[in-house]
Amino acid sequence: MARTTRFYKVGEPLKLEEVDVPDINDSEVLLKIRAASMCYSDIHVITGAIPVRGPVTLGHEIAGDIVEIGADVKNVKKGDRAIVHFVTPCSDCYFCLSGKSNVCMNINSTPIYGFSVDGGYAEYIKADSARIINLPPTISYDFGASLGCAGITAIHAVNSIGRVTLGDVVAVYGTGGVGMYVLQLAKLSGADIAIAVGRTDEKLRLAQQKFGADGTINITKERLHEGIKRISPGKGVNVIFDFVVNTESMENSIRVLKNSGKLILVGVVNDQVTISPKRITLKEVSVAGSSVGSKNELQLLVDLAEKRKLLGVTSVRYRLDQINEALRALKDGKIIGRGYIDPLMQ
Repeated sequence: MARTTRFYKVGEPLKLEEVDVPDINDSEVLLKIRAASMCYSDIHVITGAIPVRGPVTLGHEIAGDIVEIGADVKNVKKGDRAIVHFVTPCSDCYFCLSGKSNVCMNINSTPIYGFSVDGGYAEYIKADSARIINLPPTISYDFGASLGCAGITAIHAVNSIGRVTLGDVVAVYGTGGVGMYVLQLAKLSGADIAIAVGRTDEKLRLAQQKFGADGTINITKERLHEGIKRISPGKGVNVIFDFVVNTESMENSIRVLKNSGKLILVGVVNDQVTISPKRITLKEVSVAGSSVGSKNELQLLVDLAEKRKLLGVTSVRYRLDQINEALRALKDGKIIGRGYIDPLMQ
């Protein structure tokens, strides 16, 4: 038997339960989970913003040890440290064949770990071996787990959608775990100035002291355009990554973008927004969405982390039986960086 936590209905806390250790098929592996970091998407599930049919185990940022492999598995072996790429592209549709597997046409009919099939808030998970990437011993489990969504969301937004390049001025509107990765990856991609925008001084200080921000703007104390002028006089912003995605954040962002600048929407919200198209048209600003990332991007992140070019963003550890407390802290904005569940923690 093994412990797991289950989502049943919108608005209800997750339930800690005892279940059988999962049985695997010939193409799957069994992972003993060592860390499952927490993404705000799980809050969206619990509140109904992202529809998920229960019962299911949430948690899609997963790292652990492979304790069993199927008969046909060749890419990993028992005893390997590993992380899970939580989405399963079909590999056959137009978008998969075009190198855009993150927007696979059939993504909702294939396993999505932590959403449509059981995820990482548990002691064990079974996963298709094709979704597994080895985790080098120099990378901690919690760091590796956070790369599985926070990391790939950041690298996809920076490289594939925002296309940050040498000399760019970028701003990150929102200072959660994904935003901290965006700051680092933007600098690695050649950004001249990276600006963190948020509402919490402690998070903004961390962004500047540890994660590469060249300047910070607390929008409860300073208007965005005034802060941009202070940090980057006369330059404006080439790319803004918006994790808030409301009328205020989008209008503010479009105002400070340079001509032909890019506003990348990374946050997931259900609320409608209202923006004036005038500046978009006259400045030839582009607005684009960015959704998660590919397994190749996850492997690139692991390589960067192994070379110590990327820093992990996890900051606080919880026991499995503290899952609801941990998710409340996440919802209330009390976690700096990324919190994670350690099923072995007593």
